[in-house]
Amino acid sequence: MIDPSLRNRRIIQEAHDPNTAVILLDIVLGYGAHPDPAGAAVEAIREAQQITEEAERHIVFVASVCGTEADPQTLSRQEAKLRDAGVIVLPDNAAAARLAGLVTQALYEW
Repeated sequence: MIDPSLRNRRIIQEAHDPNTAVILLDIVLGYGAHPDPAGAAVEAIREAQQITEEAERHIVFVASVCGTEADPQTLSRQEAKLRDAGVIVLPDNAAAARLAGLVTQALYEW
C-alpha cells in the first residue's frame, strides 16, 4: 500500500508473459497508503501496454479502488486515473475478480 515498486515490477514481468490475459489490481486509499496509488500503478500499466502492443498482444487491466471521496487521495480522482489508462474500474474487488475470471474463461474457451 505504501511502496508500489514490487507491484509495478510484477505488472511489467507479467506483460512479458504471453500467457497473461488479465491483470487484476486492488488500489487502497487512506492514511498510511501511497499518496497517489493509482498514479503509481498507471506508470507500470502504460509500460505493460507498450510491451504487449509491440508483441501484438493485449492484456485486460481490471481494478477496484477501496476508499472514499474523503480519503486524502480522493476516490474519484484515483478511479479517473485508472480509467484514463484504459483500466476497467469496478465498484468493489468482488466484482473486479468476477470480471477478471470471466475474461480469462472467455479467452481460454475461444
